[in-house]
Amino acid sequence: MTRVRGPWVRRPVLLGLASVVALLSLVAAAFGTLRRDEPATGPHLFGTLQTAPERAAEEYAQGLRIAHLQVDWGRFEPERGVYDEGYARQVRERLRAFLDAGLKVEAGLGLNHPPEWLASAYPESVWVNQFGERSTAVPNVVFSDPVRGEVAAYVAQVRERIRLDQVWAIRLGIDENGEFAYPRALSDGRDTGEFWAYDRHAQAASPYPGWRPGERTYRGASFTEDQVARWYDWYLNSLADAVNWEIGLLAGLGHHGPVKVLVPGAGFYPSDYAAAVAAHLEGTRAIRLVGRGVGFFRTLGLLDHGARVRVVTTALVDGTGRPVDNGCRAGDPRRVGAASDATLRSWSSTRYVVAVARAEGFERIDGESAGQQVAAYGPDVMARAAGQFDSCGLGDLMWAFDHNLYDGTPGSSLAEYAALVRQRAARR
Repeated sequence: MTRVRGPWVRRPVLLGLASVVALLSLVAAAFGTLRRDEPATGPHLFGTLQTAPERAAEEYAQGLRIAHLQVDWGRFEPERGVYDEGYARQVRERLRAFLDAGLKVEAGLGLNHPPEWLASAYPESVWVNQFGERSTAVPNVVFSDPVRGEVAAYVAQVRERIRLDQVWAIRLGIDENGEFAYPRALSDGRDTGEFWAYDRHAQAASPYPGWRPGERTYRGASFTEDQVARWYDWYLNSLADAVNWEIGLLAGLGHHGPVKVLVPGAGFYPSDYAAAVAAHLEGTRAIRLVGRGVGFFRTLGLLDHGARVRVVTTALVDGTGRPVDNGCRAGDPRRVGAASDATLRSWSSTRYVVAVARAEGFERIDGESAGQQVAAYGPDVMARAAGQFDSCGLGDLMWAFDHNLYDGTPGSSLAEYAALVRQRAARR
């Protein structure tokens, strides 16, 4: 393994976002202006997750046009400021194979695979829940400026060493799957949510430092539902702010292609929010989801609405809704608040997220199948995905996963996916 030190010494204190963007603009200028991709041809593009380079040419011939390239931060930067050139070369070779086949490349930057040294370098920046338990699964870009500084330096190195100027789109998120959510709970058996707002940096920003979910008093006085709502809205706003920071980071590096914010499942519903606040964020049926901040009816509207920002529902054919995997309808309310709780819960995750995103003004919404780890594929899985894709007016589709097109997974062969692609192309 060839390890190369970076060209500058990093400092442990991060300046504000404007300063980071200015710094990265200088980096971009030093290595040339990023190329703007030509507009996508046709209304839809199709691809796979975890695309195999050796399949790229075959998939292009079958009508697929997007390849997924994943970068692993831990492998790229195994020591602070030291970069594994051998690994970087492997990633560049995969990138080149996709481009040579004619595919556009959608990259995951691997922030959900942080290096081990990150938590050791910044022990006060790891996630801490209300029970004092710590999680190092993903970097704390929500509350920690020092961690944001390391992320900014890492992404600048990826840009230089792997050539992000040749990447069409970049996937964004926060949690272990790189999606728009706080980290998963540490305990499977605990019937309460885990709220990740108790590291030193989070507490310094909290509207009520020291208050914990379930507590009915604060500093000797009653803690009202309005105060609970204010605290929880701060928690949600902080999550959205982190994604907006990531979007700004990429803009500072000159990335002009799409940025895709990955939205998992349906999250919790307006009635769950009201119940959780009334219960001081303790003991309600959706409290674990509340802890993860997946109230998309409140958070999607907080995201940057720039033309290149796309919401991606990663829950096609996830087995939700009544009937299962139902699609969108012309009569769906323009705002989810206008629908009854029972109606919203009868919708599939995709239908719900699309309704929320449309109401919040997002022009482009893409889709991604949930994968067999969420809901087993069956002989009709491609038809169900097509129904959701068409009825919800989605833009692009990524299929989870590339290997499922070749391993005999029911309903998920390359031929079946290619037929779906051809049918949509014929409608242009």
